[in-house]
Amino acid sequence: MFRLFSILSFVLYSLCLLSCESSLAQKTIYLTWQHSPLTTMTIQWISSFEEKQSLVTYRSCQAEGTWLNAMGEALPFPQASQYLIHRVELQNLSPKTEYLFKLLPYKEEYHFTTAPSHLEKELHFVVGGDMYHDEIEIVTKICQKAAATNPTFALVGGDIAYAVRSPIQEIERWVDWVKMWHATMVSPEGRLIPVIPAIGNHDVVGQFDQTPAQAAVFSTLFPMPGERIYNVLDFDSYLSVFILDSGHANPIAGQQTNWLKASLEQRRHVIHRLALYHVPAYPSVRDFQNGYSTTIRYFWVPLFEREGIQVAFEHHDHTYKRTHPLLNHRIDPQGVLYLGDGSWGAKPRACSEDRPYLAKCLSIRHFIAVTLSPSQQRFRCVNEEGQVLDEYVQSINRSSLKVAPNVDSPKPN
Repeated sequence: MFRLFSILSFVLYSLCLLSCESSLAQKTIYLTWQHSPLTTMTIQWISSFEEKQSLVTYRSCQAEGTWLNAMGEALPFPQASQYLIHRVELQNLSPKTEYLFKLLPYKEEYHFTTAPSHLEKELHFVVGGDMYHDEIEIVTKICQKAAATNPTFALVGGDIAYAVRSPIQEIERWVDWVKMWHATMVSPEGRLIPVIPAIGNHDVVGQFDQTPAQAAVFSTLFPMPGERIYNVLDFDSYLSVFILDSGHANPIAGQQTNWLKASLEQRRHVIHRLALYHVPAYPSVRDFQNGYSTTIRYFWVPLFEREGIQVAFEHHDHTYKRTHPLLNHRIDPQGVLYLGDGSWGAKPRACSEDRPYLAKCLSIRHFIAVTLSPSQQRFRCVNEEGQVLDEYVQSINRSSLKVAPNVDSPKPN
């Protein structure tokens, strides 16, 4: 009798464990890109350590019939032995195509859309940073407003889960953030919205002047090719997003600046060139002469200006800011626009009043809704109630674009 009771107890425990595992896996699915947004999609999710299978089945919504299987990998969650992070990169997809997928052995279906190969009309996306600082309900509300704008993807500029506030990394904050993103960042028609992140100081153990080893959790959750934390994503020849590390796991100067210079030179033909990073070159709250902002202005800003970055998305200061277009640190219509400053959930701070480069500064939680067309860039600041509090439009000078180089563009690595 005791033996039968033990067997039944084990079976019930196993069923309960499987239920918990499936619940966690199905509540933590999120999308990102390691390579071309036109032809790939990286699907990730979190499970308990016992659930080691990383298998996705998928098919195009335009092709009824055969489902294709894609096997990925189950990675140890750094600093959390109870979890695994699963990663499956789908490749050889078709641009501007909707796909269905399922995590096997589960039956629930999800769908995503690849980016278009040409910018025929408009491309919509959202930008923000400094997210899960306070209550998760605050971030949830803003994410729901952001998803309602039907963006193709979201740029997040660091301090995502505020998991590092001390020498100890709070892994459960990352798990809670992923659950929240899965539940809220879904388009009105049910499409999962990919996240493209840059690293912030609260995303890495030690916060500043560290190495990629101290950013293992971030880089496992948000993989990029190679070991470094900076990258460029190319949407054919109409958009390049330069994802930079403002002194957290990599130095601003040196190798990263050299990479940025070479990568920018290879993309002079791209219509829209945007930069995404955490610490602002032109802060709205912090001391203008702080070391990281000063270093960015010395090493990166001249490259932005010379190579035609039109917009730099900055964060870290917890306001909404829009600068005037700046060239050589002066207001100039041919200059670079700096937008931010990161309060997608974090409690806003008071704006500094002695910054002549600021065209607009608001102490509000917000995200930025961006619309790109072949000739324009439009930016709208949207608060947590869904109200548009600032709008700015700038034209693109197509005559300044260079012919695409006669060599293959360098692949991110």
